[in-house]
Amino acid sequence: MRKIRLYVIMFFLSFCVFFSSCQNDSYLEPEVTPKKYSYIIPNKISFDFSQQSENSSSVIPYSNSLVLKNIGDSNISGEFIVLAFDSNEKNYNNLSFIERGDILSLRKKESQAFQMEQTSLLFSDENVVASILNFNDAVSDHKLNGFYKGELNVYTDDNEFVKSLTCTGYIDYQGKFKFFAEEDDEDNIVVLQGNINTGNMISGKILKRDGTNLSPIVNITSDLLNLNGTNLSGKVSIAEESNERILQFNLTHQN
Repeated sequence: MRKIRLYVIMFFLSFCVFFSSCQNDSYLEPEVTPKKYSYIIPNKISFDFSQQSENSSSVIPYSNSLVLKNIGDSNISGEFIVLAFDSNEKNYNNLSFIERGDILSLRKKESQAFQMEQTSLLFSDENVVASILNFNDAVSDHKLNGFYKGELNVYTDDNEFVKSLTCTGYIDYQGKFKFFAEEDDEDNIVVLQGNINTGNMISGKILKRDGTNLSPIVNITSDLLNLNGTNLSGKVSIAEESNERILQFNLTHQN
């Protein structure tokens, strides 16, 4: 009797193990719904981001894709830029990646897809900057449009050198600009942003590392921004800690 009872117990244990194994084999990984975010330039183009986790049991990293869709009434070609930041503070030290690409000739309602770098951040209005650098339209595009790298040199109003800041940034098809100082120890002149208007007159401001205003940007009409070949030069006046400073641009247009 003891042997029979032992056989019965072993049979039920084996059956339980087999049933559990079958359940595991038939278990389906939960479907992952891509996270989506869109940025639209009205009557022009839409940036449609899609973020998909590679592993459904893990939130990150995201594999990121971008679809550009022509929502205007005419064909579109040109160049775009996307900057993603690790936090809502859009400073260079928080920059996750820069994506630049060429827009092929997109007809009305057509789309073009791009695969981007993986990231651990979720795109939003607070941590992504998306823009069109140009539409390959010599008449309508701003003359200074493009992606730039180089230096911002700071002088006193007596022309004494104060410091030099490595800089990365862009000017878009409308003349809107964002320039980022790369130095980790620079807390004042960290972000330059604004518009370059008719005659290359600037309306803009400088932000400190914490995102607060440091100074408006004041034009020096005798030395406005000028693009000579690939070199962008010019001077503006700013205030830093109640002192007047001259900020000299020495940037190179990146092809």
